[in-house]
Amino acid sequence: MSKLDVFQSMWAMEYRRPDGFELSLEQKIKKIADAGFVGLSFDIGYHSFETIQTAMPLLQKYGLELVYNAFVKSVPHYEEIIEFVASQPVQPRFIAIVGQIEPYNVDNVAEVTRQWMAISEKAGIVSHVEIHRNCMTNDLLFTLQLMDRVPDLLMVADLSHTLVNQEYYLPLHDMANQRISEFLTRAEAFHGRVATREQVQIPLMFEQSQPWFDLFKQWWLEGFQGWLKRHGKQSDDACVFLCELGPPVYAITDGNGEELSDRWEEALILRETAQQLWQQAMADQ
Repeated sequence: MSKLDVFQSMWAMEYRRPDGFELSLEQKIKKIADAGFVGLSFDIGYHSFETIQTAMPLLQKYGLELVYNAFVKSVPHYEEIIEFVASQPVQPRFIAIVGQIEPYNVDNVAEVTRQWMAISEKAGIVSHVEIHRNCMTNDLLFTLQLMDRVPDLLMVADLSHTLVNQEYYLPLHDMANQRISEFLTRAEAFHGRVATREQVQIPLMFEQSQPWFDLFKQWWLEGFQGWLKRHGKQSDDACVFLCELGPPVYAITDGNGEELSDRWEEALILRETAQQLWQQAMADQ
């Protein structure tokens, strides 16, 4: 039976409080495991190879699985990343590529993407491409063209980036709904964060956040339905939903630098929300 596995971001475990307090690497990993998350994510390009290597025995100790987000600058750079990833004792479910090449010519970007996919395939490591600001998938329309050029490309849906980049108003107009639906037909994994058209991450439970939270629930449900349509309800496959509520400056702070909400509690709310939507998607099949 197909299932949803919810992961927690290691980047999201940072506090960046005014007093400078942070949990240790093991405390972060233990907290994720104790809360019942299936696994965690590291961001290659933000987290160093040394940090990730240090975490490997802790992942094994606490029984956590792994995904990566990788900020990739070139074909040789991805070869270096894959070589490192393949050498580690815990192998990832997949790598989400954030392609840091200029989205000027879609054919050129498609060719580089195919090379990255070939590098992954040769190493036996699954790779997808994440839709993300300030990279090759910065714009939704360009990303859809890239998907057309690379028909076997599957995507990681972090639609907080998409909403901010496109600056869609509520309610979404018909063409916006159509374009998001086109993207979601190839969404293989999902990142959990709620945005508005102006802010990439907002507190989940504020009253003014609810129309935007409802929009993301609608998108995640549609994405789960599409995933199940591709994989089949009876498959042994698992869909990954990554709670990725970033620390300041993603998290909004007050005049004293204190966050307006508790991101850890919100990650648990996101997990519960995703699980409920998954059950609804399963019932719809």
